[in-house]
Amino acid sequence: MELLTFLSNTLSNKLPLLILLTAVITYISPIHIKMATWLPSLLLGIVIFFTGVSMNIAAIKDIRTKKRELFFTALLKWTITVIVSIVLAYLFFTSHPEIMAGIILSGTVPSATAATLYTFLAGGNTSLVIASSLIDIAISPFVTPLSMLGISENKVSISFFSLLQSFMMIVVIPLAAGISIQRLYPKSANYSKSITKLGSSLSLLLIIHTLVGNGKEVIAREINMIPLIFFASFIQVVFPMIAGYFIAKRLSINESDARGVLFQVGLCNTALAAILAFEFIGELAAIAPIINMIINLSVGAWISNYFAKKPIPANVADSKFTMNG
Repeated sequence: MELLTFLSNTLSNKLPLLILLTAVITYISPIHIKMATWLPSLLLGIVIFFTGVSMNIAAIKDIRTKKRELFFTALLKWTITVIVSIVLAYLFFTSHPEIMAGIILSGTVPSATAATLYTFLAGGNTSLVIASSLIDIAISPFVTPLSMLGISENKVSISFFSLLQSFMMIVVIPLAAGISIQRLYPKSANYSKSITKLGSSLSLLLIIHTLVGNGKEVIAREINMIPLIFFASFIQVVFPMIAGYFIAKRLSINESDARGVLFQVGLCNTALAAILAFEFIGELAAIAPIINMIINLSVGAWISNYFAKKPIPANVADSKFTMNG
């Protein structure tokens, strides 16, 4: 068990670097492991299943006293992050509809599970993040197709029903199954956290390897766009985080909750975005979510470490570690 914990923590801590290395090595390597196109969806579904198993559902009940904070967290997520994503897409990539779609997808998927981990490390309210994530799952299938209405239908077309079906298969059903297992076998949550953390890291690396390997030729044709995608993705991650935090403080939301807002607003599940982009649009569209994933994990880790050095007074701290991250 100690070895499992060590491996899971090591992989998790080095994940941004490992994702970057996996992407680069897969791209420059003359060979890559051939895997079925449905495998990334299956892998992410398994990760979300174990996330449901490891989630402390009881802690979410605390959120009943924070309806105002929950409302503003969801509002900030689905205004700031979506608007910034759409503006960046149209500002820099109007001549590349697939990249536009990838940028928009990166900002219209639910929050990343890493948002919970980073909130915990930063001393924020993880219950608020988890409850907001459940709201995200209900909102995202509606917002994503609407956000792409202006993109040429000849290049990009995502129907609501196709997207909803993918969300059900990749997110909703695995999460519900994981939560059900936990309710039937409460002790499973204690044993699943290290497994979930290790499995999440390995699954993400396999997803990156599969998507980059299958899209080598397309990536090669647009390799000159990579620096601009990095720049746009950096703004897409950092601006919503900063804006969400300072707006929360202006709304008199306490420090613990504001730190949760920061990560909830800024960190999206770009592994899901990459899979949806690959499935519905093409290999080129998956580049932006992959780059966003590298940035949001790196920036998220740095900011969580920064806040960890600034403890919150006991009378305003209400953080509980409720998900493995």
